[in-house]
Amino acid sequence: MMIGGRVIAPEGFLCLSKGAVYHFLQSDSARNRVRLILFADDGNDVSAQLVTISAVEFEEALENDLLICDNSSGIYPPWLEPVQGVAIPHLESLRRSKKESYDQKVDRRYMAIAELVSRFLEILASDNPNAIINAHAKSQRPQQNAGRLRFWFYSYIIFGHNKWALLPKFHRIGGWNRGDPSRVRKLGRPSSKGRKFGYPVTADMKEKILSGFLKFKSSYKTQESLYNVVLTREFKCVVHIKKDGTRVFGHPEGQPFPSQVQFKYWLKKMISPDALARELKGAHKKRAQSGSQGSFSERLTNVNQRVEFDGYYISEKLTGLTEGSAVDSFCVVRAVCGLSGAVVGIGFSEGKENMAAYRMALFSMAVDKVRFGELFGMEIKPGEWPCVGLSGGVVFDRGPGAGLKCEPEINWLGSFELTPVYSGQSKATVESSHPRDKKSFEQPTYFHSKLNFVEMAKREIFQVLWDNHTSDAGRRMSEEMLLTGFKPTPHNIWNYLDSRCRNSSIGMPFDTAVRTFLTQHSAMIQKDAVYFYGRKYRSQALMNTRVFDRVARNGAIKITAFAMTMCVRHIWVEVEGVLFELDIVRSASTLPGSIDISLQDLKEIDTMRRAGAAALREERPAMQQEYIDRFNRNTGEEWGSGVRKLGRAGKGAPAQRDIADYNRFRGQRNE
Repeated sequence: MMIGGRVIAPEGFLCLSKGAVYHFLQSDSARNRVRLILFADDGNDVSAQLVTISAVEFEEALENDLLICDNSSGIYPPWLEPVQGVAIPHLESLRRSKKESYDQKVDRRYMAIAELVSRFLEILASDNPNAIINAHAKSQRPQQNAGRLRFWFYSYIIFGHNKWALLPKFHRIGGWNRGDPSRVRKLGRPSSKGRKFGYPVTADMKEKILSGFLKFKSSYKTQESLYNVVLTREFKCVVHIKKDGTRVFGHPEGQPFPSQVQFKYWLKKMISPDALARELKGAHKKRAQSGSQGSFSERLTNVNQRVEFDGYYISEKLTGLTEGSAVDSFCVVRAVCGLSGAVVGIGFSEGKENMAAYRMALFSMAVDKVRFGELFGMEIKPGEWPCVGLSGGVVFDRGPGAGLKCEPEINWLGSFELTPVYSGQSKATVESSHPRDKKSFEQPTYFHSKLNFVEMAKREIFQVLWDNHTSDAGRRMSEEMLLTGFKPTPHNIWNYLDSRCRNSSIGMPFDTAVRTFLTQHSAMIQKDAVYFYGRKYRSQALMNTRVFDRVARNGAIKITAFAMTMCVRHIWVEVEGVLFELDIVRSASTLPGSIDISLQDLKEIDTMRRAGAAALREERPAMQQEYIDRFNRNTGEEWGSGVRKLGRAGKGAPAQRDIADYNRFRGQRNE
């Protein structure tokens, strides 16, 4: 056992008390004695008591487990544990009065025992070390306190000859009971209105402060307004106006009440800092002003192990399809991998954030991105967006995405988490990945983009590729990634982890993804094409089923079609259990830019087509009657004047003469 090791007698042993902690000082086998030090701490002061027992009894007690030795925690004084590990310069900075620094205090104490330290082997070998230390204390000028000198000497020897073991116990100053009922004087700094102005805070006042705070607390109130409410409601104080116009609080019966400083002080004393900040600032503001508790990626090992979803709105105004005016943009929903930070899916909504946008983001996650780009008429190169597959751990906020029905998705969905309301830090990965506009303090303006809905959706898909290949994901990289030497982008991190099979993605066939995630609409199969909101779609595969021949014989068939919200270049229909992808039917007059329109634009065009057809139906009888009336006025005869007779018209001599007269009238020869 080394010097300073702890010795404990669980059941007591000889002169060693049960529950006391002794520190090993010396084992002198030549003189058959072991010396221990007991540092007695009564709460106000610490003293050192020398204990001596025979070496034989000590060793037998160790062998019989009557004594327990511990070397692990005997290198620092137990009365200094609250400041253990705190740098001395920092302790100095916390002091109010610095007439003498900690270093000077410790050096002064060491100089008082320096001569004893140089002779410590001689002193410990003596029969009465305390007598030598006491004699040395009396010889000092000025004379030293013998008990204090013994305490310094033994502390220095026991705790590794470390001079900082002599550090004063200033951290224990001010620990007396301020709530003692016998104290009637107000504590703390004197008031500017007089040293004896105000009331001491009693236990009854503390109870009222706490109960008033719990009753009237609100994150929308300041501490000042809360103080006013507690004083008037709990303490029954009223406002008095002095002769000089000053307004102060007072009690009608002269009962004590706390000052504003006392109110704030005792709130901090009675309520934990976290709880007080949460009640005064609100949970979200308190969390925003708190230190980081770590990133979500620290708990993940695979890509697509956890994916966060969130939507943002494009600030630019888009160009309308019919009039070309500035119209509000739409919501973009992104899915971001929690480990790599890569955007793994994207969805769009028709205006406001809705569930269809989240389901489209899931659809984009499930399908190959080269195929996904083709659906929008854009090229995504193989490997340019390698994120394919669903995630078993999905995180939505409590918006429209909270309506996801989990039971139908049980085959791939492992966990579905909803974050608290207005808690962006609960899905910080996706929140921090959103594109942001530069803030300006100039006069408000808006940007009218030349892009329409589909073109803006294409730009957002390219924005995903931009972010995946250029975002700085250096903080997500492990040391082994750094040693590999690739650029710190989400795309490279995904490829690195995927190449090592650290991928939790769940595959889904394309047809299943269409049926599962895309929005269903009504369509009509007619004899020439499938009509979807007035637009014609066909595919050779569907024509090979000869469904159009059956429709031509039996009439139109109403079916269900699947479509993406932001681009209706393609739709999918199910015929006889088989899913067919249909392309738009282009004619020679079809403009190149009219193919890629959103579902909402297609609906508007279909509405206009139906409105035009309805207007024509309503106006047609009147138009027909107008031409009938004009004919009557011009000829003096009715439009349909004449007589219907039975049989066929006669071809006798009268008829032949009429035909000849008619031919001469037209200038033709009779044959």
